[in-house]
Amino acid sequence: MNDTITSITTPIGESSIGVIRISGKDTFPILSKCFKSKMPINSAKGNTVIYGRIYNPQNGALIDEVMVAVFRAPKSFTGEDTAEISAHGNPFILKEITGTLIAAGARIAKPGEFTQRAFLNGKIDLPRAEAINDIIRAHTSYARASALSRLEGVLSGALEDIHSSILDLIARIEVAIDHSDTDNEFEGYEDFLFRLNGIIAKIDKLLSTAQAGKILSSGLRLAIIGAPNTGKSSLMNTLLQEDRVIVSDMEGTTRDTVENELNIQGIPVRLIDTAGVRITDDPVENLGIKRTIDTIKSADLRIVLLDATRPFQDRDRQVLDTVAGLDNIIAVNKCDISQTKDNIKDLTKRFPEAIKISAMTGEGIGLIEKATYDFYFSFGVNPESDALIANIRQQNLLETTKVSLEKAIDTISQKMSEEFIAYEVRKARNSIEEILGKTTDDAVLDRIFSNFCIGK
Repeated sequence: MNDTITSITTPIGESSIGVIRISGKDTFPILSKCFKSKMPINSAKGNTVIYGRIYNPQNGALIDEVMVAVFRAPKSFTGEDTAEISAHGNPFILKEITGTLIAAGARIAKPGEFTQRAFLNGKIDLPRAEAINDIIRAHTSYARASALSRLEGVLSGALEDIHSSILDLIARIEVAIDHSDTDNEFEGYEDFLFRLNGIIAKIDKLLSTAQAGKILSSGLRLAIIGAPNTGKSSLMNTLLQEDRVIVSDMEGTTRDTVENELNIQGIPVRLIDTAGVRITDDPVENLGIKRTIDTIKSADLRIVLLDATRPFQDRDRQVLDTVAGLDNIIAVNKCDISQTKDNIKDLTKRFPEAIKISAMTGEGIGLIEKATYDFYFSFGVNPESDALIANIRQQNLLETTKVSLEKAIDTISQKMSEEFIAYEVRKARNSIEEILGKTTDDAVLDRIFSNFCIGK
């Protein structure tokens, strides 16, 4: 935290403008060694932009004409003295400017270190910091909207409300403990139980958003499954609108899972093509089938393909048995091929909810996309405004908070003293404070911020 750090913040590659950020207590003394302008950078006011030139202080050679945005502590993203240098977006120039700043006393920032300093300096809490990384990585409109909502504090507000309720409960329990030897009446076990159940209800409401939130952060895992040669790879290529996987009439062509990203009406999707499920003596194909079954179990949603060119078979039943009780979209493929009417009639009678499609012509693909969209919104959340749990760290800690509160309820049911209730409620406070970053240790912080881009 005592070092002054710098990094290129824009992607490497030729562009009209590239930006270099520098932050720390020596930001402006370091800049003054290589930046020349009519107004000395050391005396520039915060929230101003200064035009000037960057020179190599060792040989006096001009590196580039630049604009420097000046931010004075604490009114900056990191809470420290900060400058952002806008130079021509030539990778060679940007690297030379960065090298000049390092020679003048700065060091290269670690991934996410600017955001980590913003957190440590109290500019943002941990859920907001995590939201910044999610904004950078958001590939769809709903993913971006959810991350922006968290950056604006919607999730933090819900967590702070739980935290405040826990602190209030601890205070009431401690008053009861301090006056347990008097005749004064304070809140009793019934009041504690009422408040505990109220807090748990708030936690359950947040936990119910965990799957919807993680889908926006990591993508909805949508697996295409079916017996061999039902057109799984063709459907994947059609959904992606590109030839991503090999298509062949030979059974067993796909021997491993193939993943790709897809945006379905604002929902980020991880589309997975899988090996056909069947009994075979081929050990390599069997390995692919085992992975397919593992993928089926872990996916959020499955497209189960049936083949309209043949009657319903045992291997189709085997696939359906594998996904029984899971969330599925059933689709009858190859409906564009002539002489399939009888099979289509039989399959749609067996499965009235089935969607009739053709992976070759695109018939029914819009219905597949709509079913996927409807599945996401069946969670009953609005990603643009609701507080959503965004990752497994937040979910696990919130579940730990709930467990501690449930243990506190158990102590009440066993008519144990207030000290035992307070012990469990304090554990719950520690867990909720770890989500917010009030008590998170350095190792956890380093792991969180190491997933950020360098320069952010």
